[in-house]
Parts: sequence; structure tokens; C-alpha cells
Amino acid sequence: MTAVLSIKKQVVKTSLTALIIALIVSSILGYLAIKHEVGELFDATLIDNTRIIKGVIDSEHTTQDWSDLQNSLDETLLEHIDRTDQRFNGHAYEKKIAIQVWSRDGDLILRSSEAPKHALAPLKEGLVKFNGDDYNWMVYTVWLPHKHKWLAVAERSDIRQELSRNVEASLLVALVIALFCSIGLLKIQLKKAFAPLVELGQKISQRDFNDLSALELPNSPGELKPVINELNDLFQRVDCSLEREKRFLADAAHELRTPLTVIKLQVEQALLQPESRQTILERLLESVDRNQQVVEQMLLLARLEAGQMSVHTTTVIFSALIREAIAQLMPLAFKRNIEFQLDVEEVTMNGDSALLLSLLRNLFDNALRHSPNNAVISVKLFKQAQMIIFELIDSGVGISPKFLGEVTGRFTQGGGSDVGSSGLGLAIVSEIAHLHRMKLILKNHEERGLIVSLICKNNI
Repeated sequence: MTAVLSIKKQVVKTSLTALIIALIVSSILGYLAIKHEVGELFDATLIDNTRIIKGVIDSEHTTQDWSDLQNSLDETLLEHIDRTDQRFNGHAYEKKIAIQVWSRDGDLILRSSEAPKHALAPLKEGLVKFNGDDYNWMVYTVWLPHKHKWLAVAERSDIRQELSRNVEASLLVALVIALFCSIGLLKIQLKKAFAPLVELGQKISQRDFNDLSALELPNSPGELKPVINELNDLFQRVDCSLEREKRFLADAAHELRTPLTVIKLQVEQALLQPESRQTILERLLESVDRNQQVVEQMLLLARLEAGQMSVHTTTVIFSALIREAIAQLMPLAFKRNIEFQLDVEEVTMNGDSALLLSLLRNLFDNALRHSPNNAVISVKLFKQAQMIIFELIDSGVGISPKFLGEVTGRFTQGGGSDVGSSGLGLAIVSEIAHLHRMKLILKNHEERGLIVSLICKNNI
């Protein structure tokens, strides 16, 4: 498994690599630029010196002979004197110049001590480079019109290269010093920049596992604030999840404690009264069925509230789901002689058929439980403009006005008679309706019963 470097080490490594590459590239480009500019400068100086020498030698008023000029060159250029000699008073970067004077016929008339006896360049005007045995030369040749001679002034190229190398070495040393200074400053700045992240880690590590309060880092940088916000949001979600679990356990304990006690008493009664055992077992079976329904509804509601129910949206025929839900509850309706009166249009919508069926079954079960025997339950489904409207009207006593806004909560009864309702049906309906972007409206009928309305936009 490949080891993962820390962010700090990665930043230092990347920055160091970038700085070294920049140093190498800048050194190469700097050396080439310096070499070019030094060459241009020396070429211009060579041409200027040649013109000065030409002006002295080629003057119409100059009458000395060539031997005098030769002696003057030997004394002036001092090229025969070693740098270690005490008579040497030059400079390390002084230009090593060679001078030659040639006749029109190609005879060497005059040369300085470092100049070879052969021509350094073709006898024609211009600036050329000459590669010698010991040194390379830059040669500038001009014609002396008054003396009718060729003047060639040459300069050794090694002085140029030495100067270019020394300047580049100085720049390189400065760049290396700047590199180390930059690395030091980078480490200091990284330590300062990562301090809030280290502080965040310390705050999290020092927390009790039950502490889900929001993190507070007032001096955190902008890049760290999204992380802190997401962590706080995560803490809030975990806190809500824990609260849901606590509420579920409390609800389960509250809702199942009494039924289990009743079942135990019924079993004991059946054991003590063999003659009434059949009646007691029938009541016991009804209690088990009711508790099974409560448990299933509690689990479904817990999953809905926790967001664990995945909505598989397909095209469903809502009117067909209504008929299917009623068909599942028809045995209970026949038992109490309750009639469903349908006024249902064929309506198609996008939704989760299983969840929508559960919604309808809970609504119809709630209406059956709160309607008296021989009652009529009205069911309507129609389109109005771009909306789909579902209405369910039972024949019960309705909901007390003080509970009308709270009846969709867990285990909340509507203030009417309790006919075996778990108090979870409308809570499940509310959650499923919310998932399908349906608006749930509850209101009492003017005469008798409860009107349940579901309104949603036609999404097909």
C-alpha cells in the first residue's frame, strides 16, 4: 500500500520541486542571456577600440615608422608581462587584445606580442570569429586608406566566457540563498496556515462522544470554513438520528408495554378457564394482529423519518392504487357493513407505487376505524387545471379542533373515540405525502366526519 504524505509535506515537496525547476530554468536562460549581452558589449567595444587605433595609425600627420609603433604596442598592452609580476597593474577582466597590420599584398607589417604571425581573419572589412590553437578570437578588420594597409584588431573570447560564468555564478549563488530563504519562509507560513487545522483536530479529539454541539473556530481561514460547516451539519444530522432512535425506543416501549401485559393476562385466563378458551383465543388473536400492525407501522415511520426509504419513481395509475387499497380492506368493510362510494377519474402520475399504496391503505384503514357500522365512505379523485386532487370523507366524529394541527404527529389521537387506532397512520401519510410533494389538508365536515385532501401538481 502506497504511503500517503501529509498535506504539509506534499506542499513543501511540490514547492521545492517547482523552485528547483525554476532555478535551473532561470539559470540556463540567464546564462544564455548574459553570454549574449556580454558578447554584444565586447563586440561593440572591440569595434570602438579598432576605430580609435585606426584613427591614431591612419592619421595623415603620423610620421613614425612601424618599428616605433611596435615598441609602443609592446609597452602599452603589457601582454608579455605575467599577472604575478609586480609590474603588472592591469585588471583580471581587461581585454586581451592582439593587433596586426598587413600590407595590401599580404605581408605582416606589425603585430602585438600575443598576435600570431598568420592572419587572424581574412583581409576584408568586418567582424569574424577565429578559432586558434590556444585561444579563440573575435577579429574586426578595417582598411587604412592613408597607409594603404589592413588593420586587424582581435580580442580573446575566453575573457568573455569567464565574465559570463562569473556573473552567472554570482546570480546562481544569490538564487540558491533565495531558495533556502524561501523554503524557511514557506515552512513558517505553512505552520501558521495549518494551525487552524491542527486546532480543529485537537478540538475533535478532546470531545466526548456524546458531545454533538457545533464546533466554533472564529479565526479559521475561508478554506476551512466549509469543512467546519459540513462537520457541524453532520453533528446535527447524527444528533437528529439519535433523537429519532430514542423516540422510537420510547414509543415502542410505551405502545407495546400495555398490549403485552394484556396478552399475558389473556393467556393466563385461557389456562384458568378452559370453557372460555375459544373466545379468549379469538380476542388474543385480534390483539396479536393489532400489535403486529403497530410494529410494522412504527418501523415504516422510523425508516421514513430517517430518510432510509428509497423512492423508486415510476409512472403509476393512482386510480388503480385506490381500488387495490380498498380491495385489501374489504373484509373489514364487509364485517361492519361499510360501503365505499367511488367517484374516481383515471389519473396517472409519477411516484413510488409501494409507498403510495401504503399511504392509501393507512387513510382507508383510519376512515374504517373511525366510521360507525353501516356507514358510507366517499372517495374522490379528479384533475383540476394542472393539479391532481384526492378527497376522502368518512362518517366518523371528526377531529377535535384543538388536535387538528397536531394529528399527524406520532401516537396522536384525534380526540374522538379510540377504535383500535395506533395513532401512526396519519403520521405515515404525512411523511409519504411529503416525499411525493403532496399537500395534506385535514378538516372536519360540516355535518359529520373528516375530510382528508391530497393535492399535488400533475407531474406527467
